[in-house]
Amino acid sequence: MAFRVLARFDDQTFRANLKEGRNVLGSDPSCDICLPNATVSRRHAAVTVEGEQTQLEDLGSTNGTLLRSQRIRQVDLTPGEIFVVGRVVVLLEEVPDDDLEVGIDMGDESNPRPIGEAPSGPGFREHTESFSPVDHFTLDHLPKVLSHLRRSPERQQVAQKIGHALYETMPVTAVEIIESGRSAVDGDGEASAEIDRGVLYSAQGEQESQGDKAWVEAASSRCQVRTCFYKKSAADHYRPVVESALLLLSLADQVRGGESPRTVLSATPAERPLPPTVEPVVEEIYAQAERVARGDVGVMIYGESGTGKEVLARFLHGASPRAGQHLVAINCASLPRDLLEAELFGVEKGVATGVEARPGKFESADQGTLFLDEIGDMAPETQAKILRVLQEKEVFRLGGHTPHPARARIIAATNRPIQKMIADGTFRSDLYHRIATWEVELPPLRNRRGDIPNLAAYFLTQEADRYGIRVRGISRAALRALRRYRWPGNIRQLKNEIARAVLFLENDELLDTGRLSVAIRDEETLHAAGSLQEVLEAVERDEIISTLDATGGDTSLAAQQLQISRPTLYRRIKSLEITIPGSKSATKKTDSKKTATAEKETAGSK
Repeated sequence: MAFRVLARFDDQTFRANLKEGRNVLGSDPSCDICLPNATVSRRHAAVTVEGEQTQLEDLGSTNGTLLRSQRIRQVDLTPGEIFVVGRVVVLLEEVPDDDLEVGIDMGDESNPRPIGEAPSGPGFREHTESFSPVDHFTLDHLPKVLSHLRRSPERQQVAQKIGHALYETMPVTAVEIIESGRSAVDGDGEASAEIDRGVLYSAQGEQESQGDKAWVEAASSRCQVRTCFYKKSAADHYRPVVESALLLLSLADQVRGGESPRTVLSATPAERPLPPTVEPVVEEIYAQAERVARGDVGVMIYGESGTGKEVLARFLHGASPRAGQHLVAINCASLPRDLLEAELFGVEKGVATGVEARPGKFESADQGTLFLDEIGDMAPETQAKILRVLQEKEVFRLGGHTPHPARARIIAATNRPIQKMIADGTFRSDLYHRIATWEVELPPLRNRRGDIPNLAAYFLTQEADRYGIRVRGISRAALRALRRYRWPGNIRQLKNEIARAVLFLENDELLDTGRLSVAIRDEETLHAAGSLQEVLEAVERDEIISTLDATGGDTSLAAQQLQISRPTLYRRIKSLEITIPGSKSATKKTDSKKTATAEKETAGSK
């Protein structure tokens, strides 16, 4: 454990880490902890840390040092106790060592911390937690690249930032990013040939003397990345580097105005998707969504509350030819049947006393997109009326006799089991087949833990900008707590948690575990909320996910490290609904054949 002091004066809160040994408090800038207050002497008091013991000493100050309302000379100090220096109230805090270490650095980009190097300064301890190259890339570089993109710098600056991140964090010996362009334009206005305009970033290190070397290339719409790998063993994987490079360059293309209209998102910031994912299953969902967006088919999105169903719906709209029209959203579970139908279909003047004519959501979304959230909560009678609107492509307002155009694309979402509802007769099968041309299920946040650091940094940046404060980042202890928590409210809960935590942050502070909710930071409280079986499953799930991340999705190597057979690992992956890194869809779908084979192998061994 480590110690720090929290002081409050002039309506500001000030935190400082305590180093091992003597820490002098005073108004002189040369003191270990400077308290610029008129009631504080130049060298006022000292807090001495010796292992787990702390001692408070007055240094002959003018206004004295108080503890428990008594003026003191030298006394033992217990964490949680409050003492007064002049008129400055100071609290001694005991915190985990890694709450003083930076997990995600969002501080001064002009002087970045070297990759893998622990922060220095009073109160910091050397950390021992192991991070993979992809972890370092995500935690140390991705937030800064996103910050660069938000400020819209020059393309070469973005490429250099991405290239440096890849070269410093990934197992590569060389990185090269080349800008592509068109050499000429023919008479029909079409580009005649691709050329390389120039190198935007290049880094070359010393070549290794042993092992296999391979160049891997990835191309976005306007850039090409070439990464030279030195493959030391079969466990080394190329794919994460290529995916990270292509992902960021694709995002850069979109921000800087990529050439392909299919990849241009809506210009409204609220309609852009969340930051790029590092989970292959989510990446594949958005890749498929980009293709589906080009057509005009209906979409049904499944997922728990808070998994980002509306975010995906907005992405589909923004990537579609309808992006220039309105996207209209309505929650079908938030209104009783009569009010919901009035909102959907509109009303005519005079349908009731004092009622004026107004269009419904179908009319407002004409030529655009209508997002029907929680469609599974809609009454069967309303379902029948919606089906008719979709068939006729026109709507009659309540109390009206004149049809109005309703040619909206429908995107629906639900967290309910639609197939079971169809069997029970509570959801119309004809409406389902009209809407659900493409179906997709968004995984809960607990099954995409690799995205938690990225999302947390994204939300933290948003909220800090909103309140006009500078945030150093997220501590390693807080990051570990965020990744460990099961997030029953999914992304929405994470966003709300970060928004609440920011309210307790001052300028240049880390978001540490002390700012997190008790249920998140207290492991015992978290585990006490579930049964023994749930606790064991949570521990097992975290261990398997961590091992799969470390092995790059190599299940054979993961099984060896976990000291279990490969068939057993597949059974636990399926049972715990874990996504294997590098897979292209959810494990329960993509690994069904592998799991069946593994089960046959197990049965045969018996």
